[in-house]
Amino acid sequence: MTGLQQKLPPHVRQRLLYWATVVLAAAALAANITASWKVYRQEPLREAASRSLFAANSSFFYDSGLAEPLPVFTLKLAMAAGAPPDAALRAQGLAVLALLGLVTFLVLRRRFGETAAVMAALFLGANPYFGFYAMQGGSHLYSLLFLLLFWHYFDLPGGGRREALLAGLAGGLACLSRLDAGWALLLLAACSLAARREKTRLLPAALALGLALLLTLPYLAWQKAKYSNAFYAQELSLRRWANVDSYGYAPGAPYQAAPLGPAAFVFRNGASGALQSFFSGLGRAFSYELPRTVYYKFLFVLVFVGGYAAFTLKRDWLLFFLAAALLPVLPLATIKQVPAAGGIELRYYLWAAWALFALAGLGFQELLALLERRLQKAAVKK
Repeated sequence: MTGLQQKLPPHVRQRLLYWATVVLAAAALAANITASWKVYRQEPLREAASRSLFAANSSFFYDSGLAEPLPVFTLKLAMAAGAPPDAALRAQGLAVLALLGLVTFLVLRRRFGETAAVMAALFLGANPYFGFYAMQGGSHLYSLLFLLLFWHYFDLPGGGRREALLAGLAGGLACLSRLDAGWALLLLAACSLAARREKTRLLPAALALGLALLLTLPYLAWQKAKYSNAFYAQELSLRRWANVDSYGYAPGAPYQAAPLGPAAFVFRNGASGALQSFFSGLGRAFSYELPRTVYYKFLFVLVFVGGYAAFTLKRDWLLFFLAAALLPVLPLATIKQVPAAGGIELRYYLWAAWALFALAGLGFQELLALLERRLQKAAVKK
């Protein structure tokens, strides 16, 4: 032990270590953002390639073309201020990533403790895929940010009307970033209500979900008025997925053009095909795509410890979030969207990867607490 360590009380050393880790997490996020801006600035846009066109042609918030309105509207504001569309789109993605890192730290610190929060923020900030998809202006990052805020306020112990309104606002913005976030939102709400079983939570829950629906309905009404289908853009996307699943990218294949509803998409190969796709997608997600998205494979040791701790300590919040994050992905997981590797793009796994980072942070905290207890016992025996 050094002379400095002998002079500093244990609690002071712990606080210094904690703040050093906070600085490390912030530095990792800043380095990720800086490197992503330098490396991926010329990378062709994928999902958001048409967003500047939609933004230029839109006349009000819900008039967003074949994309959800929130990312389109934020880009329209930047373009109105004179910013170049491409640079503005990428800068906004990086800003969302920075906010996601901050919200991750603040929410998990309140829910699970300082160590779990700062380690989860570190794992998120150091992940290169989050930086890449931020530079792509990915709507998955927008929706993840608001899904996290929705879940925090909706499930907050002792939450009242104020928390319900904040949850509803966040839930509405999540759906207006990606409409499929509505599936995750409903599952999160159902899990929370089923786990808590408190009748006093029903009214705030109804208020939160009602506000989220109220914010989303004008977008559905606009699509209905313009395309004669409230889910036109989303069902058109499902048709493209079905075409890729059936024909791949073969030239001259008999692609179908009509929108395809969610139920028709899920059961396009019958009930047995849907069931097989579900379990095959679940296996592929955990054996291939999620390990790639998490990037640092050693984190799965901490994920398993965190999952065990979440289950045994009844901190089921993160397990619910992981389940809800995977729900919209599983019907797509076995489609060979990426010809070289099979499966779908990793951006669809960003929601679930966040939950794994949080579980890894919790696992690290529990292992550290176990180590401290063992060292204390060893010191007492001596």
